[in-house]
Amino acid sequence: MKVTLSSVLVDEQAKALAFHADVLVVSLHGRPETEYPYFLGYADERGAGAGEGFTHNFPLPRGTTWAQYSAALDSALDAVASFGPDALVVSLGVDTYVGDPISAFALEREHFPLMGRRLAQLRLPTVFVQEGGYAVEDLGLNVAGVLGGFDAGR
Repeated sequence: MKVTLSSVLVDEQAKALAFHADVLVVSLHGRPETEYPYFLGYADERGAGAGEGFTHNFPLPRGTTWAQYSAALDSALDAVASFGPDALVVSLGVDTYVGDPISAFALEREHFPLMGRRLAQLRLPTVFVQEGGYAVEDLGLNVAGVLGGFDAGR
Protein backbone atom coordinates (compact mmCIF):
# COMPACT_ATOMS: atom_id res chain seq x y z
CA MET A 1 0.00 0.00 0.00
CA LYS A 2 1.45 3.33 -1.07
CA VAL A 3 0.08 6.77 -0.32
CA THR A 4 1.61 9.85 -1.93
CA LEU A 5 1.04 13.20 -0.24
CA SER A 6 2.70 15.86 -2.39
CA SER A 7 1.95 18.76 -4.67
CA VAL A 8 3.38 16.74 -7.58
CA LEU A 9 2.79 13.16 -8.63
CA VAL A 10 5.78 10.86 -8.27
CA ASP A 11 5.45 9.76 -11.88
CA GLU A 12 8.00 6.93 -12.16
CA GLN A 13 6.57 5.20 -9.09
CA ALA A 14 3.01 5.60 -10.37
CA LYS A 15 3.93 4.10 -13.75
CA ALA A 16 5.84 1.20 -12.20
CA LEU A 17 3.01 0.22 -9.84
CA ALA A 18 0.07 0.75 -12.24
CA PHE A 19 0.05 -2.92 -13.33
CA HIS A 20 0.04 -4.48 -9.84
CA ALA A 21 -3.09 -5.81 -8.16
CA ASP A 22 -1.25 -6.42 -4.88
CA VAL A 23 -0.36 -2.75 -4.30
CA LEU A 24 -2.89 0.02 -3.93
CA VAL A 25 -1.54 3.40 -5.01
CA VAL A 26 -3.34 6.44 -3.64
CA SER A 27 -2.05 9.89 -4.53
CA LEU A 28 -3.06 13.42 -3.54
CA HIS A 29 -1.32 15.91 -5.81
CA GLY A 30 -1.83 18.99 -7.99
CA ARG A 31 -3.90 18.74 -11.16
CA PRO A 32 -1.82 17.57 -14.11
CA GLU A 33 -3.23 20.39 -16.23
CA THR A 34 -1.21 22.86 -14.14
CA GLU A 35 1.34 20.85 -12.12
CA TYR A 36 4.28 18.60 -12.90
CA PRO A 37 4.46 16.07 -14.53
CA TYR A 38 1.61 17.54 -16.67
CA PHE A 39 0.63 14.25 -18.34
CA LEU A 40 -0.05 11.80 -15.51
CA GLY A 41 -2.21 11.67 -12.40
CA TYR A 42 -5.70 12.32 -13.71
CA ALA A 43 -8.59 11.04 -11.60
CA ASP A 44 -9.67 8.62 -14.34
CA GLU A 45 -6.27 6.88 -14.37
CA ARG A 46 -7.02 3.79 -12.29
CA GLY A 47 -4.16 1.42 -13.13
CA ALA A 48 -3.82 -0.99 -16.04
CA GLY A 49 -3.97 -4.70 -16.76
CA ALA A 50 -4.06 -6.70 -13.54
CA GLY A 51 -3.68 -3.40 -11.67
CA GLU A 52 -6.86 -1.84 -13.06
CA GLY A 53 -8.73 -0.27 -10.14
CA PHE A 54 -5.71 -0.29 -7.81
CA THR A 55 -4.69 3.31 -8.47
CA HIS A 56 -6.65 6.21 -6.97
CA ASN A 57 -5.57 9.70 -7.98
CA PHE A 58 -6.89 12.75 -6.19
CA PRO A 59 -5.74 15.71 -8.30
CA LEU A 60 -6.35 18.98 -6.46
CA PRO A 61 -6.59 22.55 -7.80
CA ARG A 62 -4.20 25.42 -7.28
CA GLY A 63 -4.94 27.18 -4.00
CA THR A 64 -6.17 23.97 -2.32
CA THR A 65 -7.11 24.76 1.27
CA TRP A 66 -7.04 22.46 4.27
CA ALA A 67 -10.80 21.88 3.94
CA GLN A 68 -10.36 20.66 0.36
CA TYR A 69 -7.23 18.66 1.13
CA SER A 70 -8.77 17.13 4.24
CA ALA A 71 -11.83 15.91 2.31
CA ALA A 72 -9.60 14.32 -0.35
CA LEU A 73 -7.40 12.76 2.34
CA ASP A 74 -10.47 11.23 3.99
CA SER A 75 -11.54 9.70 0.65
CA ALA A 76 -8.02 8.43 0.01
CA LEU A 77 -7.74 6.84 3.45
CA ASP A 78 -11.18 5.25 3.04
CA ALA A 79 -9.83 3.57 -0.12
CA VAL A 80 -6.80 2.38 1.85
CA ALA A 81 -8.95 0.95 4.64
CA SER A 82 -11.19 -0.83 2.12
CA PHE A 83 -8.16 -2.40 0.45
CA GLY A 84 -7.01 -3.84 3.78
CA PRO A 85 -3.21 -3.61 3.38
CA ASP A 86 -0.66 -5.23 5.67
CA ALA A 87 1.52 -2.12 5.69
CA LEU A 88 1.66 1.47 4.48
CA VAL A 89 4.38 3.39 2.63
CA VAL A 90 3.87 7.15 2.66
CA SER A 91 5.68 9.21 0.05
CA LEU A 92 5.66 12.40 2.04
CA GLY A 93 5.98 15.64 0.16
CA VAL A 94 5.53 18.69 2.34
CA ASP A 95 5.65 20.84 -0.77
CA THR A 96 1.93 21.33 -0.16
CA TYR A 97 2.97 24.03 2.34
CA VAL A 98 1.77 27.52 1.47
CA GLY A 99 5.31 28.88 1.76
CA ASP A 100 6.90 26.28 -0.52
CA PRO A 101 8.38 27.85 -3.66
CA ILE A 102 6.91 25.20 -5.99
CA SER A 103 3.56 24.80 -4.25
CA ALA A 104 0.23 26.05 -5.47
CA PHE A 105 -1.45 24.70 -2.32
CA ALA A 106 -2.40 26.68 0.78
CA LEU A 107 -1.68 24.30 3.65
CA GLU A 108 -0.34 25.85 6.85
CA ARG A 109 2.11 24.37 9.37
CA GLU A 110 -0.72 23.38 11.74
CA HIS A 111 -2.21 21.07 9.08
CA PHE A 112 0.75 18.69 8.90
CA PRO A 113 0.19 17.11 12.35
CA LEU A 114 -3.46 16.58 11.34
CA MET A 115 -2.26 14.57 8.32
CA GLY A 116 -0.08 12.45 10.58
CA ARG A 117 -2.94 11.75 12.98
CA ARG A 118 -5.20 10.66 10.12
CA LEU A 119 -2.56 8.29 8.78
CA ALA A 120 -2.07 6.82 12.27
CA GLN A 121 -5.78 6.01 12.48
CA LEU A 122 -5.20 3.28 9.89
CA ARG A 123 -3.26 1.38 12.59
CA LEU A 124 -0.80 -0.06 10.08
CA PRO A 125 2.95 -0.60 10.19
CA THR A 126 4.07 2.54 8.34
CA VAL A 127 7.21 3.78 6.61
CA PHE A 128 7.57 7.45 5.68
CA VAL A 129 9.76 8.39 2.71
CA GLN A 130 10.40 12.12 2.62
CA GLU A 131 10.25 13.15 -1.03
CA GLY A 132 9.33 16.77 -1.50
CA GLY A 133 9.49 20.09 0.23
CA TYR A 134 11.56 23.04 -0.86
CA ALA A 135 10.83 25.69 1.75
CA VAL A 136 14.17 24.97 3.41
CA GLU A 137 13.49 27.03 6.54
CA ASP A 138 10.18 25.23 7.17
CA LEU A 139 10.88 21.76 5.78
CA GLY A 140 12.00 20.16 9.05
CA LEU A 141 9.14 21.67 11.03
CA ASN A 142 6.55 20.42 8.55
CA VAL A 143 8.00 16.91 8.38
CA ALA A 144 8.24 16.84 12.19
CA GLY A 145 4.61 17.95 12.30
CA VAL A 146 3.49 14.93 10.25
CA LEU A 147 5.63 12.52 12.27
CA GLY A 148 4.57 14.04 15.59
CA GLY A 149 0.93 13.87 14.61
CA PHE A 150 1.38 10.26 13.55
CA ASP A 151 3.05 9.38 16.84
CA ALA A 152 0.34 11.15 18.86
CA GLY A 153 -2.40 9.40 16.87
CA ARG A 154 -1.15 5.86 17.41
